[in-house]
Amino acid sequence: MRAAIRKGILGYNFAFTNDFSEPAFSAGGKHVNDVLVKVNAAAINPVDYKVPRALLGPIIGLDFCGVVTEVGKNVGGSFQVGDAVFGTTQGSLAEYAIAQSSVIAKVPSDWTPIECAALPVAYQSALQALQRGNIADKEGSSQQGKSVLVIGASGGCGLAGVQLCKALQVSRIAAICSGKNEQLVRDMGATEIVDYTDANQLESFFRENSGKFDFVFDAATNSGGGEDYWDKSISLLKRDESNVIVGKFAALNGPASKWTRSLLGLEKTYESVFFMKSNTNDLEQIVSLLSRTGSRPLTNVMTFDEKGLEEAFQLLKSRRTKGKIVFDVSGTASS
Repeated sequence: MRAAIRKGILGYNFAFTNDFSEPAFSAGGKHVNDVLVKVNAAAINPVDYKVPRALLGPIIGLDFCGVVTEVGKNVGGSFQVGDAVFGTTQGSLAEYAIAQSSVIAKVPSDWTPIECAALPVAYQSALQALQRGNIADKEGSSQQGKSVLVIGASGGCGLAGVQLCKALQVSRIAAICSGKNEQLVRDMGATEIVDYTDANQLESFFRENSGKFDFVFDAATNSGGGEDYWDKSISLLKRDESNVIVGKFAALNGPASKWTRSLLGLEKTYESVFFMKSNTNDLEQIVSLLSRTGSRPLTNVMTFDEKGLEEAFQLLKSRRTKGKIVFDVSGTASS
């Protein structure tokens, strides 16, 4: 089968192949809780080039959307052969992939495979950050009166955060991004933009907004360009009458010291760094929330071949990607 694979000792080099072995699916054996999927579309994330093959496997990619071709015996009636599904797996950039049934969801009839393949990692990361910030609950309750800052707002996770905040009716959605992406981020739901390339504007924003935010979602710190918004963001969080911080801060990455505190359970109550945990309920809620506003993920569609693979990772590594990079694996995924 066609697949995008990791090469080299650590797997940091990529290649496209036409003859990778299809996954061996054992419905009554080790795959009793899984499904085999014919992939229609698959997306990439920074983790795909930052993490070695030993952790993520020989095939690139986590996000996918496709059609179920086989079902494990313990999956029951949740998913059946022929169901269109989306979610996460290790090795999504291939014609076939095996996924756990607990981390996939059915594709709504009015969504395309390209759109659904863009959702799992970025939008679950954003939703779970908002959950940590007490902005998103299981019911998707209105958050009128709340204020949220999204840092790194024009990337995949940042735009996801902005769109979800809009769906949750957050009153103030401030976004830090480059000035050239202002209109894009406003169109996605931001109520105000802070241009990080303008040092005076950025400094003024942090100075003038001390204690004014219910939640700060940081999708930029430690993303590869030396960014570090963590400490200065804490000053933006709301405090109670006793001057105790009651706002929340959540980051997708951070310095080693923050990860150590997280892994040891020693984080401060108002700040956290976390790994996204894929699950069916969050995937279903994401689609439900975005459907409230008619929103869809912004995608950069690539052909599933050697040229497309090279162009996609050049764009991803440039750190100037707007939205998500998605491969049309089947050649028909845009409809």
